[in-house]
Amino acid sequence: MERNYFTTLASRYKTEITWNYGEIITTVETTDLYISLFLLDTFYVEIYVDKNSNELVHVEIQDDRDVLYAYISDLDISSLFV
Repeated sequence: MERNYFTTLASRYKTEITWNYGEIITTVETTDLYISLFLLDTFYVEIYVDKNSNELVHVEIQDDRDVLYAYISDLDISSLFV
């Protein structure tokens, strides 16, 4: 999947492609949303779903390093170095 092509798609197609072909990295839960991070080929995609209605709110490519770091900042990898 090319990044430029992905950006031209409607949200429902972005979601379908991401769910079918992306690798889920993690899901974060806020008060109102589930935010899932996926790796799709060479870029990351966030899918926002409303917790109450279970409806798609937003889909976007995520390439902000600070946002991506927030997903892993509390990850404990110490067991990998035993």
